[in-house]
Amino acid sequence: MIRGRLRKLSHQLAFEMVVVTLAVFTVLVIVTIGYYFLDKPELRRLTLEMQVRHIVDAMRRGDDPTAWEPYRRYPKSYGFRVFNHRQAFQRSIIAQANPELLQSLETDAKGPAVNAAAGRDLLSGVTSITTADIDGDGESENVWLMTGRSEVGGHIYWVQAAMVDDPAWQWRSVLAGELIDHAVVPTLFIVPALMLAVYFAARRALRPLNRVASQASELGDALTSGRPFTRLSGEGLPLEFDGVVSGINAMLTKLDRSLALQKEFTSDVAHQLRTPLAVLLLEVSELPPGEVRDRISQELGDLAHLVNELLNFAQAEDAMARQRYDVDIGGVARKVCEDLADAAFRSGKQIELDEPLTNVVVSGHPVLIDVAIRNVVENAIKLAPPRSTISIRVDADRTVIVEDRGPGVPDTQKELIFRRFWRGDKPRTLGSGVGLALVRRIAFLHGGDIHVEDRPGGGARFVIALGLAA
Repeated sequence: MIRGRLRKLSHQLAFEMVVVTLAVFTVLVIVTIGYYFLDKPELRRLTLEMQVRHIVDAMRRGDDPTAWEPYRRYPKSYGFRVFNHRQAFQRSIIAQANPELLQSLETDAKGPAVNAAAGRDLLSGVTSITTADIDGDGESENVWLMTGRSEVGGHIYWVQAAMVDDPAWQWRSVLAGELIDHAVVPTLFIVPALMLAVYFAARRALRPLNRVASQASELGDALTSGRPFTRLSGEGLPLEFDGVVSGINAMLTKLDRSLALQKEFTSDVAHQLRTPLAVLLLEVSELPPGEVRDRISQELGDLAHLVNELLNFAQAEDAMARQRYDVDIGGVARKVCEDLADAAFRSGKQIELDEPLTNVVVSGHPVLIDVAIRNVVENAIKLAPPRSTISIRVDADRTVIVEDRGPGVPDTQKELIFRRFWRGDKPRTLGSGVGLALVRRIAFLHGGDIHVEDRPGGGARFVIALGLAA
């Protein structure tokens, strides 16, 4: 099963919070826009407030407020007047744009907020007035009027701004400002602060879980390297994870016991079979020479080899757990070649060894490494054709490569041959079915693995990787 790229839980949490932030921002934008579109009076009020601010700011800068484009371009839709006093008997107009619009309000509507020329004082506020046709379309108009008070250069001024509809779409600037105040600013300042707080709080809460993850990783290494299991610690974990850790520890207890029983059973069976097999071999040797005796001797010899392999398999993890040494792979490979040189010569083959000038040292068990290399080389001697060479090479990256010129391994069997007791119908699979499985287990115990590939020119290339540096 192919898994995607793995991410830390804290990073995934941060990503999820960013997604939530974007979702919240989107919701704020939609709600803000929807609110002002549904509340038209509020949007008109804010638009008039913006016009009043623009007029006052222009006066403070010494500019002419009537030069603003909406007043020149839409004279029947926007207008304003500026008075120097609130009370009717004291005030006078000091600036105005499109006065006809406001005069029509005085003619068609009555009220203290509108009738500034009727001898009434000005009152701050916003009002909506229905008047006669202003823009010539034959329909009455709904005019919005705001009266506000501002100080410019130490003087108090009263500003009246009026608008009919909003052909200049000034509401867009108002809505943009509201979005900045109610959506952008909270998203940029408040939400990131909350995100950081939640992120660091989550990281702090996840520390016990990180500790358990580290322990679980060490547990996996212990499983492959043959070291005893260490139970996971549930100290400081939330209740939800404490149950998970307790369940894992219970499974580890059962697994440890099951593995121990399996190793004991395999070892006991192997020990119990060795003695009767040795007696049988001795008795068979006393039979009259012939094809039957040879066939029985061969079968018993294969069975004795299987028993020895099973015993080695059962004892491999115990050997690694008891003691580790600094092992020179080149020296072990050299000894294997010396031991098997005679067997190769008698079968019409030769062995060549290529090793680096400096020692290639791994942390492990020399007997197990010897067994692993020996099994692969013995298989190569059995399957290589006469007058061929078996090549063994030790590389500085702690790998041992064994090449032969035999029939090779089909692609469909390149993994199957490393399974215990798997025996196919090809010459490459002759044997007990345990040897290559034992080699893989020994490689695992040393932090590595073994695989087979095709040798250029024909044959098989076995690569034993021993990953634990000394």
